[in-house]
Amino acid sequence: MSDIGMILDRIGRKLVMEVAPKLEGDYSGGHAAMSGLMSVMAGEAWDGAADRLVNEIAGMRGLFALAGKDVAVAKSETLKISDLTEERNALAGYLTALQMSLENREDDAAKDLNAKIWMHLMATAMARMPSPPDFPDAED
Repeated sequence: MSDIGMILDRIGRKLVMEVAPKLEGDYSGGHAAMSGLMSVMAGEAWDGAADRLVNEIAGMRGLFALAGKDVAVAKSETLKISDLTEERNALAGYLTALQMSLENREDDAAKDLNAKIWMHLMATAMARMPSPPDFPDAED
């Protein structure tokens, strides 16, 4: 079985809904429930990681095109998360330098591109936020 997201989700749900309620004491039950929640969220993050990275990379490359900048970062040859992360991180360094160069400029073009960079950063931060798991309400 190679569906990591599904495996983590099932482990997490089992811990939260079946194991944690049967454990005695606040610490052990709470620890099992928290481990389960983290497993579910890790599964979600795993499932969307490649898509999120591809979108971040495309967004940054689009910003460089708007700026008329050519960056010396090779495109990833694979869709492996480690390769995409390396490409994204290299691009992020160039994006930081570009954004810093725009900060003190007063012309409209610089202000517009700087706003677009901040919108990109906000969108990527929001895309990384885990969604709350959809567990049923606890029974009394």
